[in-house]
Parts: sequence; structure tokens; C-alpha cells
Amino acid sequence: MSFASHEVIKDQRTSLNLTPEDPFAFDNGFELTFQLSFHRLTNAYGYVVRIIANDSVNIDLLSSPEHSEFHDMGIIVNNKQTDIQYEFLDVKLQPGTWTPVRIAFSPQTNQITVTWNGVKKTQSFPVAQLKTFRFFFGANDFGRFNTADVPPMSIKDVVLRDSDKVAAQWELKRHAVNEVYDSQKERVALVKNPTWLIDRHIKWVHRKNFVIGKYPGVAFNGKEGILYAADVNGVYTWNLQHGEIQFEKNTVGNVVHTDANQLLYVEQNHTLINYDVFTNTLARYNPERHTWTNRDTAYHEPSYWHNNKFYNAANGMLYSFGGYGFFSYKNVFWQYDTVAGKWINLKTNGTIPPRYLGASGVTAKGDKVLLFGGYGSQSGKQELSPQSFYDLYTFDMNDHRVKKLWEFPEGHSAEDLVFSNSLVINEADSCFYVLSFPKNKYESHIKLRRYALRAPETEVLADSIPFRFHDEHSFCDLFLSRATNELVAVTAHKEKGQYKVDVYTINYPPLRTQDVLQQPATASAAGYYVVLVFGIGAVVLFVLLRKKSKTPAVQANVHTHDAGHDIDFLKNLHEEKPVATINLFGGFQVFDKTGHDITGKFTMTLKELFALILLHSVKNEKGISTTELQEYLWPDKDEVSARNNRNVNIKKLRTLLEEIGNITIENNNSYLRLDIGLEVFCDYQAVFKILNADSSAVPENQKIELLLKYVKRGSLLPNLQTGWLDNFKSDISNKVIDALLAYSAKLDSYKDDKLLLDIADAIFNYDTINQEALVIKCSVLNKKGKYSLARTWYDHFVKEYKNLYAENYPKTFDDVIS
Repeated sequence: MSFASHEVIKDQRTSLNLTPEDPFAFDNGFELTFQLSFHRLTNAYGYVVRIIANDSVNIDLLSSPEHSEFHDMGIIVNNKQTDIQYEFLDVKLQPGTWTPVRIAFSPQTNQITVTWNGVKKTQSFPVAQLKTFRFFFGANDFGRFNTADVPPMSIKDVVLRDSDKVAAQWELKRHAVNEVYDSQKERVALVKNPTWLIDRHIKWVHRKNFVIGKYPGVAFNGKEGILYAADVNGVYTWNLQHGEIQFEKNTVGNVVHTDANQLLYVEQNHTLINYDVFTNTLARYNPERHTWTNRDTAYHEPSYWHNNKFYNAANGMLYSFGGYGFFSYKNVFWQYDTVAGKWINLKTNGTIPPRYLGASGVTAKGDKVLLFGGYGSQSGKQELSPQSFYDLYTFDMNDHRVKKLWEFPEGHSAEDLVFSNSLVINEADSCFYVLSFPKNKYESHIKLRRYALRAPETEVLADSIPFRFHDEHSFCDLFLSRATNELVAVTAHKEKGQYKVDVYTINYPPLRTQDVLQQPATASAAGYYVVLVFGIGAVVLFVLLRKKSKTPAVQANVHTHDAGHDIDFLKNLHEEKPVATINLFGGFQVFDKTGHDITGKFTMTLKELFALILLHSVKNEKGISTTELQEYLWPDKDEVSARNNRNVNIKKLRTLLEEIGNITIENNNSYLRLDIGLEVFCDYQAVFKILNADSSAVPENQKIELLLKYVKRGSLLPNLQTGWLDNFKSDISNKVIDALLAYSAKLDSYKDDKLLLDIADAIFNYDTINQEALVIKCSVLNKKGKYSLARTWYDHFVKEYKNLYAENYPKTFDDVIS
């Protein structure tokens, strides 16, 4: 997990709280271990970890490399330096490298011991007097111990041991939205503003975009992580690890003047090759002189669009397979004869049906090629039953034998999929990776797929990449950068005579979203979901009955669906099936119908557009008028321009809604409304139903339990700040606070202490200086014997109150807990 430091404002810095509820109690001492990495060694002041003992003593591992009175890092106890001090040179620290840290508290010897990267140091301290411990990495808001000073660091593999037994372990490889569970799922840690390093394996990062001219081609140097692009004018290079795009204009010669030319990087002799089979041309590039061996500048009609290419390092031969041109698909293997200087039709033992838009990749030994999928026909004729192929072949570059490994059965995909020009083979895991996209859509998305080498098995990985596909005027490719351990996706499409190139990367190996996202502990899930099913079912049943009443003076505003939907939906959750989900509390987050996080596909405009329609649809049966929507989103546009912007973005939003599932935008008499179907869950809709349910329909204790489940994640759309949203935020906040406070008055502070603390914490999400919540929190903590913790909360509240109102809080601590 990576921590945001001084490069961002204080509110956006990262915290990891291992003890959001009760502290750990260690009678025989404990040991805290973790892996630590610094992003940089300057401007690195902050708290690596703050340990609070007995809710009154702070023991800090503090980084302070640029303060002359302090060492680079050391232990501070109750704001005093100790003998445990380090210089970065002592542990041979380098930016970006992982180093092990061990902090041990021994009541037997009354010592604190720190071992950092093998260097051990000890400090005497009356550890035996310390009984309870809280742990905060980075920032924290725990009473008077709060801080926003965070060093630029990453941590992983956090382990707490009690007498050599693991008490809790957070690998930080998997996580939930704002929390992370230990390996036994018994302890939850809360996080704020995290950057999960593991997410780099499930999310594509848009790294670069640039424009090139006619006759484009791309190639990749995997050893050094360098992308090459060539066009009619010259060669572009971009190093993934550093630097901007470099362009070298051709001094002599040029690439083949056909739109179907292909570019290839040969690692063995560090050579760029550009070729076209139809014109019997192969050109080599001299990077020192910026010259091509091809001099022909005549334009040639393409005949081998999207053919595959592969190089045999053993004999220096270049091969090509497949392609499309002049209304026919190809299945000829071509080999370039370096002696004769021409392409020859290679005779093979075995054939592959004619196709193009397939993928190819060379095995580790370099003697075989995998050829996968594509689009074509058995006859090769475009007019006779063209189809997508989902089959895998090998081609032996030594004996030229073609062998079919497997094929998916007919009906494998509901739409015709085609693939990137290259695939990446992972022989260790017996699979390969390839980009896929629908052939018959212009505005579409590329998905990364993993296929098994030995059987027709596949799964979608990571999120998706936007792609405009216009057959011969678009292409995409996939490469492995061994230099940076990333997969590199390159897309290109033609715009106004030029090609727009986009480069995306993802950490290797890529993962599925469900490999990363944690689900809560399920020990008590069954009982909880019984309550949840009954509660929401009763709410919906009540609304339906009210609609059927004989004298409805006013029609119900809430758009609802039947109880059966909610029960089926919650059963799916209990069985941990992928569920389409829209979360608005604690931050905007959307999961599609397969459980993949697609939040990143929503631009700021789409996010606000979606929120506008959704919130109005839940609150008002009619939804929102198109006029009102345009006034909110495009107030500076004239009517025509605003309408065009609206239509374009509605179209984009509808495409994303298709990924979510059964949720559609209805247009009735210039009003837009979201119809949320049976398989889609929205937390705002659920909270709205709960808050507006009649108390006779649902027992109040169940209603509050349901409410807390969702609102404790945080306030409504906290990262979306816009005028129209204020009323929705204040309305839901007031209703949540009123409902929770009304119920809290009926509870017993001894029997219901945990529920009261949950209520207070939830209220603080919406009103950080709510005085009733302060009274609940401090009174309960005091009655539980946690006087110092109650006092800490009070001190923090008083500080916040003065910052906001510029005056002292009028009540004393004794007034609050009395």
C-alpha cells in the first residue's frame, strides 16, 4: 500500500488504522513486523507508525531526514528522543527498495527493540506498565495524537505477534473499499486515501498519447522497455522508464507506402524491420543514420491487412501469416528469403482456415509460434459465412508443421470478437494473454483475456481500455516489457488523415478484480442477511401495499421494485456471487454485472451526469428534466451545443450501463429517469427506502442495523462538490442523523455500548462536530472504563469546534460524560 505524503493537501494524505475499534491487549509483549519502502529520501518527514499505549503514551517510528537535530529515522516516546536512531546509510536504504522492520515490546526485560534491515537497536522503557496498544501508519485522527505528517512510503506484510503466535496479519495484497481484513478476516483495518500497489495489476494506466502520420506501424523492445512507431516521415521512440517521445526524421528511404505494412523489432540484432508481403518488400532501419533501405515511394493498395508476424532467431528468418485484402481472407505462410531477397510461399504440413485480426506469439525456446483466433471464413471468401475463430494452433518454425491444439465450441461468444496482433505467452502458468474487442462496434472497449494453453478455457482480467475500431483504419497490439515487468497495450485509430496512438500499461502478471477485492468476514453473515432480507422485503412490501390503497391522496415518490428482487439479490450476496453494485456513500464506485470495478471508466462529466439522473430518479418518480440537466452541467453552452453535449454523454453513459446490467435510462416527455432492475443494487436507493419506511413495516432495530451497514462507509459522494448536490447531501445527512439519534435515546449505554459507538461514529461521518454524538461516544467509553480514550475524543472535538467556530466549546469534559 502506497501512502500519499506532502505532495498532496492534508485531507488527501494516507492513513492505515489497525485498531479502529478496540485496542490490542498484550500481557506478554508483542512484535510488529512489516516491509517498508521509501519513495524518496528527501522531503520525507512523517510518522511511519504511531503506537499508542494505554490510550495515553505515544511510541513513534518517525522519519525526519532533513532536520539537523534529529537522525534520519528513530523512535520517539512521549515526544522525547530515544537511543533507537538510524541514518539511512546505516541500513543502506535506497528509494524504491523494500526493507524489513521489526518492533518488539518486552515486558520481561522492559525494553523496546527495533531491527531495521538487519540493524538492531534497543531502548529501556517500563513496557510492563503498558497493557493496550493501538497502531496507526501514516496519518491518524485519534484525539490529541492526531497527525497529518506522512512520509512518502509504501508498506506491506504487516504482522502482529503475541508470544510468537500470529495475532493478526495484513498482507495488503487484497483489500475492500475503505478497509482491509487480516488473513483470518477477524480484524478489520480502516484506510483513507490509499494507493493500493496491487491495483496496478487490475487497472490499466494511460501512459502516453501522440499522433503519427500515414502508413503507421508499432514495435516494441521488451528487454529495454522501448516503444517504436514509424510513419511516412520518420521514427518515434518512447522509453517507458523515462523521457519524452523522441522523433527522428528519415534522412534517406522510408517505410513501405501501404496502409497494411508491418513494423517489427528484432532483439537479437537490435533492428527495426518494416515489410509488406504483397509488394515483396522488406526494409531495415539504421538508427544512427535514420535511414531505411526501401526507396520506393509509390502507394500500393493493401492486400494483407492485419497479418501476423514472427521472427526465428535461430536462422534469422521472418515469417508472416494471414491477412485480408480484395474481399478475401488469407491463410498462406510466407517466409522472407534473405539470400534471394524476396518473400516465398512456404509449404506447411497442415493448414489453418483463412483469417485476419488474429494474434501470434513466439514461445520461450523460439522454435514455435502460437496462432490464436481471428476473423475469416472456411473458403477465404468474404461473402461466404464469415465468422470469428476461437481456436489455437502451433506452427513449428523448424519443420513447418501446423498443429491444432483446441477450439471453443460454437456459440462461445455472443458477439464476434477479434484480437490484438500479438499475444504474450506465460509458459510457467500454462496460459497466454491477449487483447480482445468486438469486431462490429466502432465505440467499444478492449478487454484483456487469459487463455489456457492446454484447453479452451478463458477469463477476463483487469478493467478495460476504450477503443475506436474502424477495421483497416484501426489496430491494437500487446507487448511484455521485461524491463518494467508490465504488459503494454498500444491502440491506434485514424482521425483526419493522421493516427492517434494511445499507450496503456498494467503490472505483470495481470489479475482479476475479484483476486484483489476482499469480502467482509462471513462468520455471522447468515444471520445478518436473514435480517437484511426480511427488512428490505418488508419495506418494499409496505410501499407496494400503500400504492394499492383506496385513497391515495399523493402517489408515492419512491420508484421501487418487488420484494422478490431484493431477496434474490441478497441471496446472491450471501453466496458471494458477482453482483452489479452502485455505491455512493463513502465515494463513487461501480461494479459491473460480473463483479468487476468499472469506476475508472466514468469521466467526471459521466460521473456527475449519472449521479444527477440517479439521485433524482430515486427521490422523484419522474426523474429530472432535460432542461434542468443541461442547466446544471452545461450552463455556459447555447441550447444547440448543450443538447449535443447531453446526447453524446447520454450515449456514453448508456454504454457503461450495459456493463452494469439491468439498468436503463428512460426518456418520458423530456424527463430522464433511471430504471434500476432486479440484478442491480444501489446503496443510496436502499438507504432512501429504509429512511422513508413506515415504522410499522419494519422493526426499528432492524431498520437501524440496515441503515448503519451502508452509511458507516462515509457521507454521500464526498469527492463530488457541486451546487446541485448540496440539497441531496444535507437532506440525507439530516435524515440519517435524526434517525440514529432518535434510536440511540432508546438504548442502554451498558447493554448496547457497541451499537451506540457505531451510531456515534456514523454520525461523525456526516457532522464532525455533532454534540449529541460526542456525548454518546464519551459517555459510553467512560462507562466502559476507557476514561483516557474518552478524554482523547473530547480534546479532538474541542479542537475541531474551535477551528470551525473560532470560539471555545462551552461544555467541559465532565459536563459531556455526566
